[in-house]
Amino acid sequence: MPQGPSFWFDTRIYLAVTTVFVLIISYYNPYAAALGAVLLYMLYLYGRERYSARQREVKNYLETMGRCVDTAAAQVFNKLPLAIVIIDDQGSIHWRNKLLTEWVTEPVEPGQSLLKIWPTLPLDKIVGKDGQIKFSVGMRHYEIIYRVAEPTALTALYLSDVTEFEADKEAGNRIQTVLAYIQIDNYSDALTGLTESQRTAILGEVNRMLAEWMTELDGHLKKYTEDTYIAVVTRYALDRLMTGDKFEILDRIRGIQAGNKIPVTLSIGAATGENSMAELGQRAQAGLDLALSRGGDQAAVNISGKVQFFGGKAKAVEKNTRVKARIVAQAIRELIDQSDSIVVMGHTGEDFDSLGAALGVAKMVRHMGKQVKIVVSQPGMAIDKLSELLLDYEEYRDLFISPMQAGLLVNSRALVFVVDTHRPELAAAPDVLARAERTVIIDHHRRAETIIANTLLIYLEPSASSTSELVTELLGYFDDKIELNRLEASALYAGLVVDTKNFAVQTGVRTFEAASYLRRSGADPTLVRHLFRVDFETMKSQATIIENTEMPHDGVVIAVCPVDIRNAQVTAAQTADMLLNIEGVRVSFVLFNIEDGIGISARSTGDLNVQVIMEQLGGGGHQSVAGAKMKNMDAKTAKAKLIEIVDSYIKESATHESNSAARSEKTR
Repeated sequence: MPQGPSFWFDTRIYLAVTTVFVLIISYYNPYAAALGAVLLYMLYLYGRERYSARQREVKNYLETMGRCVDTAAAQVFNKLPLAIVIIDDQGSIHWRNKLLTEWVTEPVEPGQSLLKIWPTLPLDKIVGKDGQIKFSVGMRHYEIIYRVAEPTALTALYLSDVTEFEADKEAGNRIQTVLAYIQIDNYSDALTGLTESQRTAILGEVNRMLAEWMTELDGHLKKYTEDTYIAVVTRYALDRLMTGDKFEILDRIRGIQAGNKIPVTLSIGAATGENSMAELGQRAQAGLDLALSRGGDQAAVNISGKVQFFGGKAKAVEKNTRVKARIVAQAIRELIDQSDSIVVMGHTGEDFDSLGAALGVAKMVRHMGKQVKIVVSQPGMAIDKLSELLLDYEEYRDLFISPMQAGLLVNSRALVFVVDTHRPELAAAPDVLARAERTVIIDHHRRAETIIANTLLIYLEPSASSTSELVTELLGYFDDKIELNRLEASALYAGLVVDTKNFAVQTGVRTFEAASYLRRSGADPTLVRHLFRVDFETMKSQATIIENTEMPHDGVVIAVCPVDIRNAQVTAAQTADMLLNIEGVRVSFVLFNIEDGIGISARSTGDLNVQVIMEQLGGGGHQSVAGAKMKNMDAKTAKAKLIEIVDSYIKESATHESNSAARSEKTR
């Protein structure tokens, strides 16, 4: 039906037209016109009354509809499957719907703090912002969408109970496929010199232990080469391994020995969380390669692109063959020949191993008639002492350059050597390295998760004592006619000495053969001793650090460098070495101040793997020599965090040792 002003407007037009006709009729018949005028007036009154009645009906209809909508809206807000809460910046509740009261056991009233109901709610990340988060309370899981209620300073929270969804998701994750490659990483060494029956017994024992392990995990194991297996388990089984026994199978296998007393060790690469089986296989193989490049006897687990490491307790086994060194030396020769400019760099805060290896590489380049420069991060004791000696050699007077100068030399035809590190963030000139298109890595540290990109050649040997040892071997295969001068041989010899702690740790047959080669080439122990001499102030600083050393555990010592110590990084490293000379000390940590935080020098006699400990702090290194840098942190906080990690590592090691002993006793 017609409503509003338009209806009354149309009616008045009809009445106006009728009035005109009545006026015309009055000209011909006044009586008929008078009757028409009466009727017309009556029609006018009737139309006006009908219009008023209709207006009242419309008003009543709208008022009724408004009341119904308000009631429905109130019902909808209270019966929404979302809990709605409006809070201020202090977390006080200003309004909430009834569903929230059904989700909690205690009453929820305006003016009450939301933190009283959910103390773990990250209020600082929510108030005054727009976004979305998930959080859990007990067995319940919630998803919160939060929005600023403009123009007020209030924040509206829309909460969904996603407990069932999370339960379904967790159930799906529990049966997610995990693919693992397992390899006996020292197959040849462990079986060398054994009789056929001994070889069969060892391999049979390995097969039996792996089969029992897979049975415990409800997994499937298939051997597809003499030293390699493929395994499939569920994500639930993997979580048990990661949070429970921490891949204790590595310890079990390591307990297998035969006549040559060389323990069998495994390397495992596992992966899950990928979109296809092809990607899963690639990730698992990459994890195995990573575990092997870190020295073996460990597991690398890749979960949706994030790698975690377990094990790594055994020392890397020294390889008796030098075939790889010969091949690498030939490849380096070809790369140098194809390059226009060559730049060598070590790690930031260069030590004698880094500088000695860099000088060795520079010798290869100069032997081929090419120009070479060594990039140094910043002045330091090692660089200063070596620079003084370089003044006696005309060809080496301008050898060291700054990262800024190196940037002018790097182009598409430049070749960049990185020695004694493979992590881009630890390189002497990370910006220069990022621009390099052709890079060669020579390093002896166990491989970390991050590695320099654009590498043409990676020579990574964790079994080597030092990078200087690797470079010395490469020099021997690079060219028979190459001859080292006294400084070059002494610098490489100093690299061997500093990383082996005077040939006391991480030494093998090849280490002493490299030292012998360098001595024949003119390495001067007296000159090396001069390089390691410290001034009186440094000795006093070391004494101060040792005086304030603490022992939180038997065999573990931790010290903190005073803020005002010169060359804190070098002094800390030297002090960490000295602390190992104390009777009963197995591992030492020395903390020192750096520009944007705290650095740690870690040393071990080999009983504890300091590389694993430092990796948990974002660092890395070797089993007996490692370090880390903790940004935006003070010494007190860094020390507390270090002690916490050491506590966990020692407890875990003790648990595994007791479990292994119990199993051995049971076997007997």
